[in-house]
Amino acid sequence: MHGIEIERAVNGFEVKYHDPEIVKKNRAPGAKSWMDPKRKMVFTTVKDVVSFLEKHLEKLTTSESFDSAFSKAVMENKDV
Repeated sequence: MHGIEIERAVNGFEVKYHDPEIVKKNRAPGAKSWMDPKRKMVFTTVKDVVSFLEKHLEKLTTSESFDSAFSKAVMENKDV
């Protein structure tokens, strides 16, 4: 999963995303352990979901996927 998913929950809405800080730590050179970056939060109202997204959307959607990061690296080293 990349990006953000919103689904209905029994008591409201689930917002699922990858925590960019954990992704960054997992990719750090010499990282000794790996943590699952998947996070799930439950909100009871649409207003709560929108409020969360307004505060965190930019941060949660800026991490590159493996595919895009790989493609970028290949293009940067094309002439090597």
